[in-house]
Amino acid sequence: MMAWNSARKNRQINHQLALQNAENDKINHQLVEQNEEISQQRNQLEALAEQARADTEAKLRFFTNFSHELRTPLTLILGPVEELLTGSPELSPAQRQDLALVRRNTQRLLQLVNQLLDFRKIEVGKMAVRASESNLVAFVRDIVDAFEKPARLRGVRLRFLAAEPVLVAWFDGNILDKVFFNLLSNALKFTPDQGQITISLQRGDQQTLRVSIADTGRGISDQDRAHIFEWFYQGDQGAVAKGSGMGLALAQGLVRLHQGQLTFSSQPGQGSTFVVTLPQELPEELRSIEPAAPTLLTLDEPEALASELGPGTEVLPQESGSETLVLVIEDNPEVNDFLARKLRADFRVQTATDGHSGFRLATDLIPDLIVCDVMMPGLSGLEVVTQLRADWRTSHIPVVLLTARNAPEQQVEGVQAGADVYLTKPFNPAFLLESVRTLLANRARQREHVRRELSVDTATVPANNPDQKFLQDLTAIVEAGLTKTDLSVEDIARSLSISRMQLYRKVKAVLGTGVTDFIQSLRLTKARELLLNEALTISEVAYELGFSSPSYFSTSFKARYQISPSEFRALHIAPQH
Repeated sequence: MMAWNSARKNRQINHQLALQNAENDKINHQLVEQNEEISQQRNQLEALAEQARADTEAKLRFFTNFSHELRTPLTLILGPVEELLTGSPELSPAQRQDLALVRRNTQRLLQLVNQLLDFRKIEVGKMAVRASESNLVAFVRDIVDAFEKPARLRGVRLRFLAAEPVLVAWFDGNILDKVFFNLLSNALKFTPDQGQITISLQRGDQQTLRVSIADTGRGISDQDRAHIFEWFYQGDQGAVAKGSGMGLALAQGLVRLHQGQLTFSSQPGQGSTFVVTLPQELPEELRSIEPAAPTLLTLDEPEALASELGPGTEVLPQESGSETLVLVIEDNPEVNDFLARKLRADFRVQTATDGHSGFRLATDLIPDLIVCDVMMPGLSGLEVVTQLRADWRTSHIPVVLLTARNAPEQQVEGVQAGADVYLTKPFNPAFLLESVRTLLANRARQREHVRRELSVDTATVPANNPDQKFLQDLTAIVEAGLTKTDLSVEDIARSLSISRMQLYRKVKAVLGTGVTDFIQSLRLTKARELLLNEALTISEVAYELGFSSPSYFSTSFKARYQISPSEFRALHIAPQH
């Protein structure tokens, strides 16, 4: 009986266990289904997030490309307008007013383009902080001064209050200039005539500095408060209307990038106050350690820096009387033509419409200077510069890079590639011409320095760049053929595997002299050495160095050193006793 009860009890337990296992299996199955559902939902969310990211990236890329494309037509508008305003005194006041209106609104369009590009760089984390230590008070004061005239025209009073005359901090002037420019523009836009804007600077808590901009405008409505720092938001109440919706959002993004804070307070009908709080110190990685950027010329430079074109400067299709050859490499035909017309007033000009043909022309013609666009199909401007610097035939040629990209890191790329000047579109033609003249003048000074080195001792010229290596090779070839009376430019060019014209232009560019004059200079320099050898007669020295006759040698020697060969020998060789 006991055995039967025990068996019955075991059966009940087994049955309960079976039921429990079945229940567990059911629960496990449900959990698996739930996990699969959660996994599918997560995958869907990730796919949606990735799609959203891709869509955003595509929009940003479109904005960026579109913004860069706008710079070319802006160049073709602003360039001629600037020239008309600075070089046409016969314009009537009404015409000047109309042109000034065109310039002002084109520059406004350029400002919007730059804001779009900054928006893109902030979104993708490509805008870098390059801070230096300076006086924030003086920096802000300079920006405020730029608003004095437009404020005065509307009767708006600008008050500048600094708690201390000097407040030193580490900051990126390029970034903060955009921040305070946007905040002051916004304040002036919404401050009524006869109103007031107060800019104050003081120390904050925990090693910070505070810059506040308070206006007596209409204030910001409750509806707009939560959105004024959103990209492209345009409020309905007028506080941020009639604008691009980028200024305040850009300022907010830039201040955060600078490890600061941008806050505001506002009373509708009474005005608004925006406060920028900045740390006095910044981490080492945000402090400027880059080499000096290439020269950056924009239309914001003071007009006094540009040499104005005279009223009679009419650019004609024919070449000027100058021997200086400038090569223009630009893929946009209108910009190419515009540059060529402006440069032809002072220089001979050749043009190319892409990087590959531009480089080929550079090696064939050996121009005195090259103006080259950066963004070109096939071979970019940076690649053209790199190839020019690597080729001894063209390594000496100064290069002006034109670009629609004005980021500091892109300027550094240009310098590292070997560009001499980095000019941003749209550019002022007067600045371009002045840059070209300055580079050519610097090149002339470098030529004179090399000539002095060469005249002292050709063997001591170090071959630490392509130009000096070229001079050493050229000198070796000429010295090897000095005894030949018929040593020709063609022989030397053939030895260097270049054409006669390439050799002539290279020597002219590096030394400022012709190839024949260079050969003669080496012969006469060598003659001074041989004349110190009493075992050789003057006639033997003349024939040893390839002169056609002793009389021609004596005439050439005296023309160079203002002393005859015999007099030179008498002065430098002690008489035998």
